[in-house]
Amino acid sequence: MSEINCAACQDSLVLFIDNEIEDSAVFNQMAFHLQDCAPCRNQLEMERAALNLVRSLLSRSCCETAPSTLQERIAHQLYELQLQELSGYTQTEIITQYRRTEITIDGETQIEIETSHEIRRDFPF
Repeated sequence: MSEINCAACQDSLVLFIDNEIEDSAVFNQMAFHLQDCAPCRNQLEMERAALNLVRSLLSRSCCETAPSTLQERIAHQLYELQLQELSGYTQTEIITQYRRTEITIDGETQIEIETSHEIRRDFPF
């Protein structure tokens, strides 16, 4: 497994915190790097604190909900899309598989959940 340097690690800390690194090899490289590198770990904690502060401020100040007319239009459009799909004489089956990986760094557990979808459209209606 190749190692990741501090600059690359620090550039991806927000993605790491939000568990948005899709490449599991890169995620693992960062996790191992953070275990061994105190400066990057400190930067991780500063980024995490800043993100938590911003999220907290946003959740307190952004309390708007979508208007009911918008919610109704979206629901209607989804219904129309579903009808269009069903009119194609085939039935769609979606198989979803989940894989969960937990990594603990300095007592904090990072959970990576990977999903895969298999879509089949070849079932006669």
